[in-house]
Amino acid sequence: MKKNRITFYQTMLIILAISLIGCTTENSPLRDDIDNKRYADLLEERLSDLPPDAEVAIALVQEGQVEYIGVQNQNGVLRGTANANHIFEIGSITKVFTGISLSALISEQRAALNDRVEDQLGYPLRAGGEITLAQLATHTSGLPSLPTNVDEVKDFDIMDPYASYSGDNLQSYLQNHMPLDIAVGTSYEYSNLGMGILGYTLAQMANTTYEDLLKNTLTSHLDMTQTTTLLTNVDPELLVTPRTRQGEITSHWNFDETMSGAGSVKSSVQDMAKFIQYNFRNDEIVNRAQQAAFTIDNNLSMGLGWLIYEDEVFRIHTHDGGTGGFSSILMMDKEKQIGVIVLSNVANYDEGISPLCNDFILELYGRL
Repeated sequence: MKKNRITFYQTMLIILAISLIGCTTENSPLRDDIDNKRYADLLEERLSDLPPDAEVAIALVQEGQVEYIGVQNQNGVLRGTANANHIFEIGSITKVFTGISLSALISEQRAALNDRVEDQLGYPLRAGGEITLAQLATHTSGLPSLPTNVDEVKDFDIMDPYASYSGDNLQSYLQNHMPLDIAVGTSYEYSNLGMGILGYTLAQMANTTYEDLLKNTLTSHLDMTQTTTLLTNVDPELLVTPRTRQGEITSHWNFDETMSGAGSVKSSVQDMAKFIQYNFRNDEIVNRAQQAAFTIDNNLSMGLGWLIYEDEVFRIHTHDGGTGGFSSILMMDKEKQIGVIVLSNVANYDEGISPLCNDFILELYGRL
């Protein structure tokens, strides 16, 4: 999870002008492992600095068909690998799950976009009592990216920063530390805290945990059996090892209920392909979440959890994510029924996987 997503998403303009890579690497072992030589060239170019033992899993979705691509750095050489069922932390892509869960509760008449947070939490906020669920979902609540009272967290661990931030810590922040001058509903400010509060609040409204909220609204209906918010639910044989940008093994992240809605989901590209296909549906739950609810600038707007890039040619719903040992990105065009998910077990690897995701989206457009 990162403090600001706008800088990257403004570069979606390159989709209009980017030239796909024309070079080939005739002697590349990856070209022996992957039948589609075009894909092999793209992967070689974009993942040339993939750290040792790191891997990338990709799903390309188009009109009901799914292609899986896996790459791993094996002894300094990129090789193809079968990792469609390997489980990665998807970080802030979780926020899209949270937005869809809000939409689902609205359809069940258990929530409304203008519901006030303090009414749902059951205690008054120090300031900003008018913060609504919609503002949390669109990053317009005025809340900062992260809470400022981590010094109050018992057993706080910088290597697992969200594991111990409890409901009591959240209440203390909202009643004692929250800024008095927040501009509610007037501007976009990416907030992990705000989306964490949204997931926490929705789970309380549904009288359940965030894990079960996702099961009830999404994963169980879509047969996403490899998707969970809890590391204890993951098959250790399939769980990918988290790595730093330098390739060193680092820690998995755990999430207390208060921040789970911001970045706790672990999944595979196999399951995420199902998630993309679900979002191609024309029903009120996904349509509500995908509708532009706040304009950021001429080409960018926010849905419920989704960032939306739109011009006269494209309408892309997207989100990226990152934890201490993983980076991820999802892009999809609902009208054209195409989508790409890229998962990696490398922290802070946007410069590798984001252009790669752009490349594959263009490849899918080229087939239309």
